[in-house]
Amino acid sequence: MKLFHPGLQELLYINNYLTDHNLAFLTIEVPLPNWVKAITYNISNYSLGLHIRREYRHLIMGLQSLQFHTFDSIYVMEIYNQHLFLLLPLLSLTNKNIFLGLHGNQISPNKNIITASGFKLLKRQLKKSKKFKVVLLELDDSLVDPAYQLPDDSKIVIPHPIIREAIPRLQLGERLAKLAQIRIGVVGIIRPDKPIKKVLDHLVKYVDKNPNCEIIVGAPIKQKPQFLNNLKVTLLDTTRQQDYLDILKTIDILVTDYDRDSYFYRASGVISDGGSCGCYILANDYPVIRQQITWPVSIGQVFSSLDELESLLDQAIIHVRQNGQDNHWQWREKRGAEYIAKLLFPES
Repeated sequence: MKLFHPGLQELLYINNYLTDHNLAFLTIEVPLPNWVKAITYNISNYSLGLHIRREYRHLIMGLQSLQFHTFDSIYVMEIYNQHLFLLLPLLSLTNKNIFLGLHGNQISPNKNIITASGFKLLKRQLKKSKKFKVVLLELDDSLVDPAYQLPDDSKIVIPHPIIREAIPRLQLGERLAKLAQIRIGVVGIIRPDKPIKKVLDHLVKYVDKNPNCEIIVGAPIKQKPQFLNNLKVTLLDTTRQQDYLDILKTIDILVTDYDRDSYFYRASGVISDGGSCGCYILANDYPVIRQQITWPVSIGQVFSSLDELESLLDQAIIHVRQNGQDNHWQWREKRGAEYIAKLLFPES
């Protein structure tokens, strides 16, 4: 099954830890027929074409749910507020327990009339039917604008799952070689809510004073910004998922800098993937992200300003050399499918 968020693949193992219960999964990444592609990719307005493709995919998810006769519950891996008008009624017809995975759905859901209407429909559905639950990553929505909070009895909080096959390269008790160079990475898709220029400016200044460090930038090669040509960094292509994970496994310290409006109350897939691979994380001090890197044990630190990076990098290097990736092995223990299964099905 292809997922929009590959880092959620661990959830597909939940059935391995259930007794007398069978959970089905729906993903928005359903194949598009040629006629949908032909119509939507020829629309001059890209946003409209994207909207139609996602509407089609939500409709297909709803229709697929009607075929799950032998399953007890359905987990919808990802949804968009503006496409719930067909999906929720179809899910209701199954008369099964429904889990809806939310990923930033409560960040500015009123940005347009359709999105706002979809979010209101979601709230009404949750109040109407106890069979519907939303699954939130890391934290409940108590810090979200009250207008965007969901009914208390409809929410289940789970940790962002690990990537099972991506493990820290250092075993428990193992440490870096004494003279090993420290690799500091900035990894992931480059887009307006994930800018990299400012953080790289700080990292370059730091590495100029600390020659035992090097900077790795991992990003799809087509997204390479021109300013990287003038910086002392190594650019590695992460177009393929496996290359992306391989790069994360070689990095000692992962640094992220995300837009507040987009990530103040949203989990980061890159941070979760980096943690799975053993990276020590330095990230923005946003509530959900803070929870990601400090629970159940700390695998990094948060900052309020990039001006704090120099001091935090000094501390991070000391931690990495003295403690290796021991904390990452403990951090993984409560982020796997077995633990998450108990949160979703406490009676199973």
